[in-house]
Amino acid sequence: MRYFGNKEACLAAFCLLVWAQGAAACRQALVLAIDVSASVSTREYELQRDGIVAALRDPEVIDWIVAPAGSEVELFIFEFGNRTYQWYWVDWTKITSEAILADVANKVEAVERNRESQSTGLGDALMAGAEALAGRRCGAKTIDVSGDGKNNVGMRPQDVHDRLRGDGITVNGLVVATQDIAELSAYFHANVIVGSQSFVETAGGFEDYARAMKRKLLRELVPKLSMMVE
Repeated sequence: MRYFGNKEACLAAFCLLVWAQGAAACRQALVLAIDVSASVSTREYELQRDGIVAALRDPEVIDWIVAPAGSEVELFIFEFGNRTYQWYWVDWTKITSEAILADVANKVEAVERNRESQSTGLGDALMAGAEALAGRRCGAKTIDVSGDGKNNVGMRPQDVHDRLRGDGITVNGLVVATQDIAELSAYFHANVIVGSQSFVETAGGFEDYARAMKRKLLRELVPKLSMMVE
């Protein structure tokens, strides 16, 4: 079984999570926010969508997500563009079996581009993710933002960090870039991600998105108890 980071530290963190979950209905609520601004072509849109499908169907990811009752992951997926554009792909779904996760993957696979947004509203996307997470009774709350550019409209992402921290939300990033990936990664590190355990995963272009999405999910999913004791 794969571990990310020190096993003892991970065990301690999991014990704290179990304590926090006393009245929680799941171990983690995970929001996937997907950038579909004008810089993303139709082909690149499809590569993002299909990359998420491939990750959700990957046996290792399935092993990390599917868990016994009381230790579930809840999943919510949407695309975003400008400050008023958020289009929902999959509403909150509690993953209690491989069949339910397969149904989520099928729903994502059936998504077609709704319309093209001209701008990238990262701050507003984070706020939309926070609103979606409001009221979720889970041990951990995570927003995963995929993007190929910097914020250029609406609220700046760094201006909503206090709200996110106050709600106990972790934000991770998946940077998609074919040029100057170091600069965009640095921007996400400085302005987008939130939380002491947050991170930025990188994809060297949209053709690399499926690999990066799988790795990101394996890094950010809270382990289930059976994995921690193996």
